Amino acid sequence: MLNVLLVDDDLPMLSKLKNMLAWEAHGFFLCGEANGGQAAIRLLHKFRPEIVITDMSMPGMDGLALIDYLEEHFPQAQVIAVSSFSDIHFVKNSMRKGAVDYILKHELDVGVLQAALTAARELLAKEQEAQEQTLHMQKQMQQSHTTLLRDFIRELVENSYESEEAMLLRADKLDIRLNPRMLTVVVAEWDSRSMLSDRFDVKELTFMKGSFMDIVDNILSDTEGAFMTPLENGKFVFLFSFETNSRFIWHTIISEALSRIRTSIKRQLNLTISCSVSEIGKADQLPSRLLEADKALQERFYEGGDVIIWPGIQRKEPSSVSFSVDIKLERLLLSHLATLNEAELIGQIEELFDRMGKARAPHKTAQMVAVELIHLVNRKSKEAGIADGELFGMDQNPYQIIGKFDTLLEMREWIVEVYRKLMQALHPSARHTLYSDNVGRTLEWIRKHFTEPITLQDAAEVIGVNASYLSRMFKEECGQGFTDYVNHLRVEHAKLLIRSGENDLKEVVKQAGFNHYNYFFTVFKKITGATPLEYEKQQKS
Repeated sequence: MLNVLLVDDDLPMLSKLKNMLAWEAHGFFLCGEANGGQAAIRLLHKFRPEIVITDMSMPGMDGLALIDYLEEHFPQAQVIAVSSFSDIHFVKNSMRKGAVDYILKHELDVGVLQAALTAARELLAKEQEAQEQTLHMQKQMQQSHTTLLRDFIRELVENSYESEEAMLLRADKLDIRLNPRMLTVVVAEWDSRSMLSDRFDVKELTFMKGSFMDIVDNILSDTEGAFMTPLENGKFVFLFSFETNSRFIWHTIISEALSRIRTSIKRQLNLTISCSVSEIGKADQLPSRLLEADKALQERFYEGGDVIIWPGIQRKEPSSVSFSVDIKLERLLLSHLATLNEAELIGQIEELFDRMGKARAPHKTAQMVAVELIHLVNRKSKEAGIADGELFGMDQNPYQIIGKFDTLLEMREWIVEVYRKLMQALHPSARHTLYSDNVGRTLEWIRKHFTEPITLQDAAEVIGVNASYLSRMFKEECGQGFTDYVNHLRVEHAKLLIRSGENDLKEVVKQAGFNHYNYFFTVFKKITGATPLEYEKQQKS
């Protein structure tokens, strides 16, 4: 539907034009009527019509003056001139200024009006098509220039040029200015890029990449001598050229640009990036500067994501200290799982990761430690009959997940969360849902206090029921009596303590919750088939 504005100081003529045609049935909408040029201007700004039908002879601003105004302020509007006079001045000037038709009022009828409106519609369509073609060509030219520019920057930072003259000649052809003696490379990468590949499909990631590059291009265009190009490995390079060797100006320009980029992509794309800045170098040094910055970006593993890594900062070299889940740590973790001591369990894991962070343990070393910790989880979950989906999520391979972490902190948080889920799944309130409320609460209380001198009567008082009733219900639901259940739990804990090799048997007896060695000896052999000494020898061998 095209908007049409009628302009005529002759009110009967305005009425005739208005009622001559079923406007909307023919694809037109009468957006307004004006009785003179000045009134028409107000409606032009309000409705912005595509077609203006105007009288030529009007007091004040006549038709020619209105056409002049349209030509300057609304060049896309098509004009149909109407007049009571065949004045050659009006005819020539209105047509010269682009009027679609000049119609004498006494010749105006439905057919003549429809023909003029059709001609105006066709001209609008042609101009729209020409405008779209122009925009398309401009976009193609811009894209072509952008592609050539990105290729040039990539070649410059990856391979360098044979000579400074060749580089400057190519830059001149692309209409950009570079100082070949003061250039800085910034390597940037999306944080958790591997994780993003799991969350989004290829089409979505391609759109995100395009949006990211548009944002960066717009921001860098405000900084003279700053350009961006993607690399084949999924990273990006920002190249900065400087006309001064002022360290303050160098740091300020890069800081402000990176700050704007990080803020914009966080707000618009919900992404964070980490960046590594190289030292200033000459054009022929850019490939080595790129390698230096890319290597320094590995610091993100220890520093965490969403960081800027600057050159010249003294960093600790990776330690040669080896890290692993040794027998001692494994037994400690199993002991904490057995006693449902979440605080100590998580504390041991976090302490291990803290030591790796301080020692700058290599990425691969941290991954191997994480694998060993997951081995332990898998072993324990299989013993307890816990499905993998409860711990890792449906259809998730934990070993593949480990390989996707960019930072030690992310890896630690994930491992801790897995162990929390394992602890929760092992908890009596979660594992004994088939038990009655009283028995379930009793099992939970036993888990917390089995290393203490507890009795059935103690449990009954805590739960708030009769001891005889609790004894009967416990045996019916657990398949064994209260004392037998507690003894089994204490023996399992004693086995862990013996395997740790850190305690003599007298200490094991106390820490496991037994009061007398002889009783411990008898119970241990009854449950395991071996005496504590025999079991200790088996573990050492």
